[in-house]
Amino acid sequence: MAPRLLSLCRWHLEFAVVISDIDVRLLRVFRAVVEAGGFANAQSILNVGSSTISAQMSQLETRLGYVVCHRGRGGFKLTDKGESLYRLVIEFFQSVHNFEMQAGELRGGMTGQLRIGFIDNIVSDPNSPFRTAVERFRRQPHNQARLLLEVLSPQELERGLQEHRIDVAVGIFYSRLPRLNYEALYLQRDVLVCHRDHSLARISDEGDLAAALPLSHKVLRSFLGTHEFPFASPGGETMISSISHIEAAALMILTGDCIGFLPRHYAKTWIDSGELVELLPHQLFRDTQFSIAIREDQMRPPPALHAFLGCLRAAKVQDVSTESVHFQRSSMGM
Repeated sequence: MAPRLLSLCRWHLEFAVVISDIDVRLLRVFRAVVEAGGFANAQSILNVGSSTISAQMSQLETRLGYVVCHRGRGGFKLTDKGESLYRLVIEFFQSVHNFEMQAGELRGGMTGQLRIGFIDNIVSDPNSPFRTAVERFRRQPHNQARLLLEVLSPQELERGLQEHRIDVAVGIFYSRLPRLNYEALYLQRDVLVCHRDHSLARISDEGDLAAALPLSHKVLRSFLGTHEFPFASPGGETMISSISHIEAAALMILTGDCIGFLPRHYAKTWIDSGELVELLPHQLFRDTQFSIAIREDQMRPPPALHAFLGCLRAAKVQDVSTESVHFQRSSMGM
């Protein structure tokens, strides 16, 4: 018997007493509360008040016959049984999702829900095939699949794939997690910038500027780690901010105190207006690799995912080589 079918059988055996009595809506509420980290955070997701969520969670616990979480002044925390239930709920909804996709395949069309995750601010990149791929996918014949698009950090994308909350991710991935497959998609040009009021913006000599860079305050994109700044000062004491989204990096740089890398397409408006200044643009820049990530168990993907992956690959506008960071070692004092 296939592993997934065995898993489903175990799920039904364990919950045979209550499965027919549990409202799926309550399980969705439970999942939303867990993933939001508590009742208060789940209000905007579920579009109901905290008192309603509390009543629904109590109703679920009554039907199950045990407590799934502790809530109160000590904060939200799952019980041991709540942790086990959450894992089963994830598996349950993934099975429903797979059923929708496979049922559509039997009918000869694309149905169900295709869940796509991607990092922020990639739509305006002329090298990105993402927007073209989505457009082409929506025009596929016999396509009734619903698209669920989520903007997440690279860490959240990988976790979402592992937890079966998304089907495919597009982003920057250095960790290369087990049971995930990665495929190079395109390169993004990142440039080092500072605000026009930053002291570095007033240094005209390239040698003096290169010498000053290692000592300047930097904003670091956490998903790039030490790859972000090859010229950072020893000890990392100039790394004053670590962020997961480009918007946050831009905010820190625009305050005037930090330097940092931003995608050239994203920073272009500020650079053209003079508000941001490129630092050693011909000597120091990054070509950062964007990749597609899917789970290993999707190597034979359902029709909707297969079609979308095909659209992404067909929409590539460049040959992808290994990403690189360009800088002159002599000018950086290395």
